[in-house]
Amino acid sequence: MWIEVFRTGTFTDSKGRTQTFTESDLDRIARQYNERVESDSSFEAPLVKGHPQTDSPAYGWVERLARRGTKLYAKLKSLASEIIDEINAGRFRRVSISLNPDLMLRHIGLLGGETPAVSGLRPISFVEFDESTSFEYRSEPIEFAELRQEIRRLEEENLQLARQNDALQQELQKTHHESLARSFREFVRRINDSSEYILFRPAQQDLLVQILENSAKVDDFVKKNKVDLLPENFSLLESIKQFVSELRPLPIKREYIGPRNEATFEDAFSGRRVDESRLSLHFRAKELQKSNPELTYEEALKLAKNQ
Repeated sequence: MWIEVFRTGTFTDSKGRTQTFTESDLDRIARQYNERVESDSSFEAPLVKGHPQTDSPAYGWVERLARRGTKLYAKLKSLASEIIDEINAGRFRRVSISLNPDLMLRHIGLLGGETPAVSGLRPISFVEFDESTSFEYRSEPIEFAELRQEIRRLEEENLQLARQNDALQQELQKTHHESLARSFREFVRRINDSSEYILFRPAQQDLLVQILENSAKVDDFVKKNKVDLLPENFSLLESIKQFVSELRPLPIKREYIGPRNEATFEDAFSGRRVDESRLSLHFRAKELQKSNPELTYEEALKLAKNQ
């Protein structure tokens, strides 16, 4: 059970000394008392009648103190039945506390007709409350300015963490896209190497890599947003890769090939002075065209020069 025992204000004690007590002082009194009692129960202050010199006899003990607003409360325990009856009968209506010079609670005195040094307290009545929520005190009270400063610091810290998270996400996306691009270029290279013909020229290879990258983005968008853009379980990327993997040059049937005039070129230059190296280059280009029908003469000529 709890009772009011003290409050903030300026008071004059029995020896004529005037002192002002603030909420911080009440917190200090409560904190000091509770810490000492928790470590050693012999520091528990007694509940006595009046202000006896010897702090006895004890009619109960102060288990702990707590501040609520401008009031200091004491939680009492082991109360003698006679003191409870006397309080309920109205024989004791006021209390007064005795503090040591270091503000350690010495005892709580029950007063009858005496005038207490501290006025403004409610008549003695036993109350119950949840100390952990309603009467909690802080060891170091935080001012509103400090609290606002701490809030601003936390907000700035959260903003900084958000920025770092965004930067990491962008870096991860960049790394992911670079990895995909490398895998797509390797895929195109394998397709070219797997055929005896050149399926894709360099410019076509770059374009195909872009197509594969964009198709992967489309698949991701459809999956993340669950939109009805593609057939169910359909992957645009995998479909394009399958299509490309199965590409093969078609042989031209003989009925579409005109009669060959093997001597046409040689006859045209018969009896003339001809640059043998350029003539050899021409023949190599023609041979490349035979092996790679999709090549133009200019492309075959360039390849022949590089051989």
